[in-house]
Amino acid sequence: MRLRALFGAPEPDVAGIGVPVVSQWVGESMTDAELYEKHADELIRFASALVGPSLAEDVLAAAVASALASPSWASVVNKRAYLFRCVTTEGSRMARAAGRRLRREMRVAQSEPHVDEPLDRDVISALLALSARQRAVVYLTYWLELNAAETAGIVNCSERTVERELGRARRVLEGKLS
Repeated sequence: MRLRALFGAPEPDVAGIGVPVVSQWVGESMTDAELYEKHADELIRFASALVGPSLAEDVLAAAVASALASPSWASVVNKRAYLFRCVTTEGSRMARAAGRRLRREMRVAQSEPHVDEPLDRDVISALLALSARQRAVVYLTYWLELNAAETAGIVNCSERTVERELGRARRVLEGKLS
């Protein structure tokens, strides 16, 4: 007999629709749709920090679809952290694609006359110099004001790795913007 049945806990949502799942908070049960509704705002802000607001919704949609389609989704204990990791992974994939697209467009733009843009290229360049993990750690630490332990849980790394990535990100930004 399963432990879930012994304790009266609902079975995980294997089909991905409508059946209650056990969330990361003990005793709290919610469907995948309720879980999404609860965390959608913070996930979209997180995605915006990683890839910018124009791609954030696409990143979130692809990440949630990927999470729900994953065979391990039903056994995930901390679904919020899992969704943050899926957003990070999808954000990295889309950022690489956007980088490749930008390089192609820059080659074409070199032949066109230069037009001043209102965005500071140095800031954009400095942010693009950070890895997706570094951008994630910076966002979670400074914008969501999470401590190193909470950030580590979401990014799926150790607290020391969070501290190291923050230090590296600061050095990169300082070097590029000073």
